[in-house]
Amino acid sequence: MKIIAPIIIFFAAIFGVVILFLLRPEPKEVPLERPVDKVEVITVQPETIRLKVKSQGTLLPKVESQLAVEVSGRIIEMSPNFRAGNRVTNGDVLFRIDSSDYEAGAAARAADLATAKLSLAQEQALAEQAAADWEALGDGNASDLTLRKPQLAQAQALIASAEAALKRAERDLERTSIKAPFDGLILSKSVDLGQYVMANPANPVANIYSTDAAEVRLPLTLREASFLIDPSEHESRVRLHSEGPNSQREWAAKLVRFEATVDPTSRLIYAVAEIESPFEAGLRRGMFLEAEIEGKPIENVFVLPRYALRGSESIYIVTPENTLVTRPVEIARSNTEQVILSGGLKPGEQVATSPIAYFVENMPVEVIADK
Repeated sequence: MKIIAPIIIFFAAIFGVVILFLLRPEPKEVPLERPVDKVEVITVQPETIRLKVKSQGTLLPKVESQLAVEVSGRIIEMSPNFRAGNRVTNGDVLFRIDSSDYEAGAAARAADLATAKLSLAQEQALAEQAAADWEALGDGNASDLTLRKPQLAQAQALIASAEAALKRAERDLERTSIKAPFDGLILSKSVDLGQYVMANPANPVANIYSTDAAEVRLPLTLREASFLIDPSEHESRVRLHSEGPNSQREWAAKLVRFEATVDPTSRLIYAVAEIESPFEAGLRRGMFLEAEIEGKPIENVFVLPRYALRGSESIYIVTPENTLVTRPVEIARSNTEQVILSGGLKPGEQVATSPIAYFVENMPVEVIADK
């Protein structure tokens, strides 16, 4: 009896479990609902824009020259304005070299010319007398030597030589005054009062640069250069600016040319912008400037913020059914701020700009703002 009781209890428990399993209620299926993402959109419209290309470069004078003396001598007079940083005007005398020897040389050459003119007058008289004598006494044709034609030609040549020597002496005398070749600023000088200078073009005595105009060489990639208008066909404006300690200053310039070669190391081409009277406008030689160059106009393009681009060449479009789809696009140009699309969009379409954590094609969305 003690053995049978546990067996009965065991089978009764199994029977109860089976009855409970058979009589369990059927669970109801609850459909899984995905929450609808809320997105901000931009309704796009085509527009015509003018591209702008950014670059940077150093401001340098359009004309910068090294001055060298053409005659030797001691400096006896120095202009007080002949100092680095000072402004000079075309024709201003910067310094003078002792001209005593050159005045004596010019006087000697003038005397040589007078002597040559006297010799010519004597030869002309002798030639006339020889021609008259031959006509009165001679027989046949007289030789050139008899008529003193070679002597007359020699006298004329001596005059030409004396005139050239006098002009050279006068030029040397004039060159004892070293003058500014144009309106400009003195960059540096290497001579001073009392110093003896030699006529040697390899040893300049000063550097001077023009204040009329300056240039900025702007490095560009070949693709950036393709966005610009050829300066020979149309003038393009350039906005130059420099970040100051308290504010940003701007200057207007123009694109004047592209340099003729591509740098073999960097594979960049240089555009050159020119600015008139830069140093009166507060600029300085050697300043680093940033530039924004006006480029070609492009029609029927769509401009979007850079963050609207998904991946490299696609965007998210909100359909009329409020679903989100991927759309490949054609990019004309992009930078860190915006992207310009030349294809892949239609007027009035809505481009999603909000971050999408988990994207599924044709996922439902709710538009919460249209920028």
